[in-house]
Amino acid sequence: MFSIFRVLSLQDPPDDVLPPAARLRRTPRACDDALNGTSRAWLRQLPAGRRPLRLCERFPRVANRIAWCWGDTVLIDAVFDDLLNDRRGGREGFPRGVVLELRRLREFRAALAGH
Repeated sequence: MFSIFRVLSLQDPPDDVLPPAARLRRTPRACDDALNGTSRAWLRQLPAGRRPLRLCERFPRVANRIAWCWGDTVLIDAVFDDLLNDRRGGREGFPRGVVLELRRLREFRAALAGH
């Protein structure tokens, strides 16, 4: 039953129906719906109080992106900047709890890098 919704949600609507910010987003992939192995290993390495559980549950694609970029200071700074600042306009934004997790993660990563 739910596989029908997944297939329908992966079909691209015409560009004139999408808001401008949505046109910039890449096409969703099936792997966006779950944490990958890199993300699970990254989570295990984080202190329990720094694990972004809400983010992982609601936005696994974003958690996968953060985990993939975690080891590169310049890249992870750019990722956090992109996630926490709306430069495209019209973004809905993350729920407050997820924003707080993202900010705590950014501060933790900066402390690791010695910033």
